[in-house]
Amino acid sequence: MMSLALALLAAVAAHGENISSPDADIVRLLDRTVWIDIGPGRNLKTLTPHQIAQLKKCKEPTMVLQKSGGAWTQSFYAGLEMRTVYSSATVKTEAAGTTVLFYTAGRREPTEALRIEPNGEVLIEQTRGFRPRTFLKCKPQAETKKT
Repeated sequence: MMSLALALLAAVAAHGENISSPDADIVRLLDRTVWIDIGPGRNLKTLTPHQIAQLKKCKEPTMVLQKSGGAWTQSFYAGLEMRTVYSSATVKTEAAGTTVLFYTAGRREPTEALRIEPNGEVLIEQTRGFRPRTFLKCKPQAETKKT
């Protein structure tokens, strides 16, 4: 039994070692993260600390990013779930933040660009043909059961 546990631990550790450094950076920044759109026409400079705190409670998450195999899945929630699967991603880190470019299969140009501020709490999404959208990282509250 102990040898099986050690083998599983070794397999998990080896799996993590196979991630290239840039890919590991993207995973660290985005995998299984939950975001909330601050709303059209709003920007962080005009929000009060109370409004930001309310948004970060994530009562209604807007977007989730998750790595699955070699692909990335972006899920949007707007009454129903809409998913986009990206076949690859690249990352560039600068003092102003990190930019992640997502690509769909068969396309040489990025489909979407995400700029993440250095603190990792603010994400600006730019999709060709759409206005930029600003998101805050949030932690969904566990649902409580009413008896």
